[in-house]
Amino acid sequence: MRKDAVKLQTAAVETAAPKRSAVSDRVFRAYDIRGFADSQIDSEFALNLGRALANIWREDGHSAAYIGRDCRLSSPALAGALKQGLLDGGLNVIDLEQVTTPVLNFAVHQGQQSDCGIMVTASHNPREYNGFKIVVRDQVFAGDRLQQLKALMCTEIPFIGQRGSCSSAEIIPQYLQQIVTDCDLKRSFKIVIDGGNGAAGGMATELFQRLGCEVTALYCEPDGAFPHHDPNPSDPANLQSLIAAVKSSRADLGFALDGDGDRLVVISAEGEIIWPDQLMMLFAEDILGRRPGAKIVFDIKSSLCLQRLVGQHGGTPVLCKTGHAHVRKAVQDNRAVLGGEFSGHIFFNDRWHGFDDGLYAATRLLEILCGKSAEGQGIRQMIGQYQDTLSTPEILIPVAESEKFKLMDSLSANCRFEGAEINRLDGLRVEYPTGWGLVRASNTSAYLTLRFEAENDPELLRIKQLFNQQLSPFIEHLEQYL
Repeated sequence: MRKDAVKLQTAAVETAAPKRSAVSDRVFRAYDIRGFADSQIDSEFALNLGRALANIWREDGHSAAYIGRDCRLSSPALAGALKQGLLDGGLNVIDLEQVTTPVLNFAVHQGQQSDCGIMVTASHNPREYNGFKIVVRDQVFAGDRLQQLKALMCTEIPFIGQRGSCSSAEIIPQYLQQIVTDCDLKRSFKIVIDGGNGAAGGMATELFQRLGCEVTALYCEPDGAFPHHDPNPSDPANLQSLIAAVKSSRADLGFALDGDGDRLVVISAEGEIIWPDQLMMLFAEDILGRRPGAKIVFDIKSSLCLQRLVGQHGGTPVLCKTGHAHVRKAVQDNRAVLGGEFSGHIFFNDRWHGFDDGLYAATRLLEILCGKSAEGQGIRQMIGQYQDTLSTPEILIPVAESEKFKLMDSLSANCRFEGAEINRLDGLRVEYPTGWGLVRASNTSAYLTLRFEAENDPELLRIKQLFNQQLSPFIEHLEQYL
């Protein structure tokens, strides 16, 4: 083993919440705040976060902020403490109560009372987690701004003497109505929705019934204990109930949503998983037919077929780092009409508002299928016209939160892939003429993430074996995952 290697026992991952610290570095991720509820993130943390945010936003000239929360068991208490901190800091609060992250983004975009917002959520993470997503105008509060926030939370924040005021707003009806108004369905669909017991299930059921669809609701009752499966549609294990329900009911499609409703994974009528980068091919072709030359953004985990398709249809492909904040920023900075991430965040910036929204993405898919149904094509047949490669889903290697970035640094410094082109935009993407492999550190969970794609089975196996050879000196039992 190399002397400078970080040797990792994958079994020695943190399985219990660490002891509480005043402000843990580990909860400040690349583009949100996320950690163990009641230990790393508790009511005191939320209170101080609210006071610090109020301080920053008042200095930036803002006077009010929206807050929303998902249905996690810890979210009401955290949202209450967050609200108190914002009010203590002299900021007015508009409380949206239990909503999805797209609803919060919709409120901020409308800008009627504020263009700042905070969502209490841990998105797709298991029930013991919680956290905060912070948005200002068209951007996610991330990077240096989060570090500024963390530094301020470690200081004594003075009470300014003038508390803010609190009001409430019911934004969901307006949000749903705008989607219904925007959507143009020429036929009805039979769909199954797996809400993952998150915040989006009830809204999704109402929306698609209003659009004339026959809806079977699966786990659409909000339940922060997530009794059936984690609210993570990127994990194939969490899609098995939906696959079975789609096939048994002979539905046209299945929609899987995450805990806060900003991600979408689709199941075909045949029970196959349609991954988000495959959906992006449909969306890109559709939009580029009306907007030739437009830019399409996608993350480094996405299929090479997507990049090729964008170019073939006269668009400009833009590759960016993985992470909803990175994709959103790239969409705004490039004035792109569409952006997408392999995990299911899809950003429409043509007729919609440039933020990721699982429900809206599902309606745009149905619109496209309406046009193709006359030709007898379902989504499986449509994707088959694009996809001429074989690929894996995300492969997650458990890594202690405190070790994953150090481990990734060691891999980047020491692994050698002869004859390959190395893309270091986000981790290591090792590209060969007929395939590629990727290893990167997750920004949201205690994992390294791997993914592979190739033009045929032998090439896919070869690239996986090369990764096993190069990474196994650093990661024990890697062959169990590959």
